[in-house]
Amino acid sequence: MIKIMVHLQNVAADRRERCAAMAEYGLLLALVALAAIIVLAAFGQSIKGVFTSAQTQLDAGIPAAP
Repeated sequence: MIKIMVHLQNVAADRRERCAAMAEYGLLLALVALAAIIVLAAFGQSIKGVFTSAQTQLDAGIPAAP
């Protein structure tokens, strides 16, 4: 009987640990998403300028198709 009780306690503890780990991963994912949004908001125009410049240089270096 004691073995059954110990097994049930171990199963319950394992579930609580898995749920806690999933909650931590969820919080970490939210933090990474927030950081990405902040970086894009802060440097968005600068990043857009880099890609616009690259596109302009590529368009100038590629001759038109006949």
